[in-house]
Amino acid sequence: MNLALDAFEFGLHTHIYYGVNKLNELPSIIRKYGYNKVFICSDKGIVQSGGLQRLEALLSEAGVAFYSCTEVEPDPTIEMVQRAKNLYVEHRCDALIGMGGGSSIDTAKGVSVAAANPGDLSQYEGKDKIPNKGPDVITIPTTAGTGSEVTHATVLKDSKRHYKMGILSAHLHARAAVLDPQLLTTVPRGVAAVTGMDALSHAIESYTSNQAQPITEAFGLYAIRLIGRHLRPFAARRADLTAACHMMLASTMAGAAFIWGRIAAVHAISHPLGGRLGVAHGLANSLLLPVVMRYNVGTNYEKFRDIAVALGENVEGLSLRAAAERSITAVELLIRDLEIPTTLSALDLKPSDEELNVIAQEAMDSGMTSANPKDCTVKDLRAMLEQIR
Repeated sequence: MNLALDAFEFGLHTHIYYGVNKLNELPSIIRKYGYNKVFICSDKGIVQSGGLQRLEALLSEAGVAFYSCTEVEPDPTIEMVQRAKNLYVEHRCDALIGMGGGSSIDTAKGVSVAAANPGDLSQYEGKDKIPNKGPDVITIPTTAGTGSEVTHATVLKDSKRHYKMGILSAHLHARAAVLDPQLLTTVPRGVAAVTGMDALSHAIESYTSNQAQPITEAFGLYAIRLIGRHLRPFAARRADLTAACHMMLASTMAGAAFIWGRIAAVHAISHPLGGRLGVAHGLANSLLLPVVMRYNVGTNYEKFRDIAVALGENVEGLSLRAAAERSITAVELLIRDLEIPTTLSALDLKPSDEELNVIAQEAMDSGMTSANPKDCTVKDLRAMLEQIR
């Protein structure tokens, strides 16, 4: 970027409250914003972990009115969000809380859209198509991965099209995000691993994107460094509060980076991979990240070298190209150490050629490849899919 010639924008619309046991301050945060009754979107995993009970006890003790919807499902559908919206209206709530991983937070954002805008949510797919701002959302992430707590997007599954669609709008920024690393300590190991890789894909894609700018680059590279140092110990022992703290920050910073720096080919493919084959989002990103990095590495050896260093690789004495290629090695080693599958066949998925062709076309149609540092064709995307088959 030439700072003398180019211009950019950056802004965070979400007030971040970070700290161990920061959840205890939620009642005062709700009172600060003047909400009368909050609608909590969560899932059965948060119930089983005791997280929702803790939240409900805090609100009850403080006299804050609430209604809890625990029917959030992985890859929330438009239909599920509509049902939740009906409950939101029925119980006369005036604000939302999304507590959990990306699915719970995306559901809360989806309910906010549905509560203020008529018709089927599919009509709002894309960027800046929501006419009316919905009720405020407070996000409480319990995984370190999606970054949805600070982003301007919600991803919902359109069951009719077998497609995961993105809705992007400034109206979708949460009013506040409560980042309590203590909430990460009950995450299952497998979830910690794949959500951490989700955060890494956000950081690397926003850092290398053709839309990157100085502030997003700083956020992205710092997030990469934190993940390189702390994802392995966090996945190995979620009770490691130091590792949990750093992973919580890395996830949120990577999310802030991709609001403006954008995501690219990894996510372009992972969304239809999830919609068509049911591959969890973080896992899909993990499968694709080293493949896409290998495709892009020649566009900016300096940046990929910096990624290698941030991930702990010693590049002293290497050529610039060799140093850059070590970034791919570092990601592959991380995936191996986390014991994450690297192919669809390892997941007992055997998509047909036609299914992969459709996924590649949907990836191109998403528009996300426009931010990729190297131009992509449908043929290129199809070749990437072949590498993870």
